[in-house]
Amino acid sequence: MSNTHKVHRPNALADRIAGINDPSMGDERERDVILRAYMFGSVLTIYVFLALAVLFAVIGAGFWTLPLLLGSGVLSVAAASYCKRENVDFDLATALSSPRRLIISYVTCGAFAIAWVFAIGFHQITGHPLVPAGLGSIVDSANGSSLVIGGIVGMVIAIAAMTITRQRKLKQARLQAARAAELEDED
Repeated sequence: MSNTHKVHRPNALADRIAGINDPSMGDERERDVILRAYMFGSVLTIYVFLALAVLFAVIGAGFWTLPLLLGSGVLSVAAASYCKRENVDFDLATALSSPRRLIISYVTCGAFAIAWVFAIGFHQITGHPLVPAGLGSIVDSANGSSLVIGGIVGMVIAIAAMTITRQRKLKQARLQAARAAELEDED
């Protein structure tokens, strides 16, 4: 039997991993509810990863908390790559997010980032964590202040870059909508 008649689906493996076509997804309404539930769980998981990174930084785990921070970014990378394989502009979709949702996300993630940088910086500057838990000490205080300053500068740059990117994508979307409206008017 030849495979030449099969349609190439760029996210077949991802769909299989997620169980998109599994009978457990039910009908369209049930699938919609299940996917929304998974999305809620994914966002909540990001916040849990960030909270754990802060908690472990507070008790002295130091830079061993980086895998938790990096792990919290897996959802965004996976979603963006899935959309790219399906020819969906993920950046545009996120640019169209409501300002309220973006503000909540920025404030929440920013608060975790500030707490994490503060806990790591405190540990590096003083040589002991905020809450000693017997995980060792860091005595190089010169790097602590650099870390805090670098963290703050990095956050400001990241927020500015995200804002600029969002504004550009919104402008692009508005221009495309205006062009589409002009073409409709011509017909």
